[in-house]
Amino acid sequence: MITLALLGQAAVNGLLLGLVYTLIGVGLSLTLGVLGIVNVAHSTLVILGAFFAWELLHRAALSPLAAMVLAVPLFFLVGAAVDRTLVRRVAAAPQAVGLLVLFGLMIVLESAAILLWTTDTRVLPWRAGQATLALGGLTLPLSRLVAAALALGMVLLLDALLRRTLLGKAIRAVGQNPDAALVLGVDPRRIGLVVMGLGAASAAVGGVALAMIFPFAPQDHVRWLAWAFLVVVVGGLGGVRSSLAAGLLVGEVETLSGVLLPFQYVYLVVYGLLAAALLLRGQGLATVRERTV
Repeated sequence: MITLALLGQAAVNGLLLGLVYTLIGVGLSLTLGVLGIVNVAHSTLVILGAFFAWELLHRAALSPLAAMVLAVPLFFLVGAAVDRTLVRRVAAAPQAVGLLVLFGLMIVLESAAILLWTTDTRVLPWRAGQATLALGGLTLPLSRLVAAALALGMVLLLDALLRRTLLGKAIRAVGQNPDAALVLGVDPRRIGLVVMGLGAASAAVGGVALAMIFPFAPQDHVRWLAWAFLVVVVGGLGGVRSSLAAGLLVGEVETLSGVLLPFQYVYLVVYGLLAAALLLRGQGLATVRERTV
């Protein structure tokens, strides 16, 4: 029986889940909106972030919170290395060439992850996260609360970087008109390195947040690639704030449809949202003025 309490619980769960979805999608939105690069390897970095947290917890007894902090500089360097060694080499080639190169990187990273961790599904045994909080009739798992709070913090920091710093203005300038930015003294190649680094760092932190909520395995990256693209398409290439709105919408639609409809229809509803975003508003929730902002 569907009750108001059940709907309220689903709505809160969707809000928390949507914040995490935002984090796994915002890096893809950034690289696509600023650099025009369809980074299909993005989701493998999400899974590598999850396994990074798993390894730190098992080998050094470090919590997922510490893993998130350490993942930012480490995966920023990974993204920068991908830009220097792969993306920059095919920047002048047709877009299909870059897509194939990144698809090859996705296969290599997935295969390496399978060799290291096999295809077994794992969970993050974080004992502190197994606690629950009761608030006004709602049951809130601490792991989801922490994951959502950290995801929101990362998203807000990224938004502040893009809107309130000179580096952020340079990134936005390159996204809007790279030739004009070059005339003004902004090096698009250096900005491309920074954007790829930020995309990789946000993907890895998103992976840590996902590992706090869901089981994960190397081959699961395909699912999260679909969800990241869903956030990008629904939100449009409008940057952080439109990605946040899209992530929250996707989370709410998924959880509420799971309560109101049989399970087999949940994905149908979610992808119906994708189709509606494409048909009714081809640029997503972002306006033209907000693109790459």
